[in-house]
Amino acid sequence: MKRTRQGSKTGTKAARARKAVKRGARSVKSAKQASQGGDLEKTLSLVRAHPGIRPSEINRRLNREQSDGLRNTLIKRGLIRKEKDGSAMRYYPV
Repeated sequence: MKRTRQGSKTGTKAARARKAVKRGARSVKSAKQASQGGDLEKTLSLVRAHPGIRPSEINRRLNREQSDGLRNTLIKRGLIRKEKDGSAMRYYPV
């Protein structure tokens, strides 16, 4: 079995490995964005169907551990708003 030298000569393999990781990261990122589009619609429909819904209820109905990214995206797009109700946060359609 032939041994490879370690050091500066292995830079090309390391560069190829970094490129492969970057390509993989891009494909995962685009897959997440594609799946997030459907979840955004589901979240928006939940808020419209249940005005004043709490984050824990959204998470439970979407079967997710967290949905803060989805909620923040909808707020930034101006589709929902959040209001503090005592110690609770509630979400309403705009």
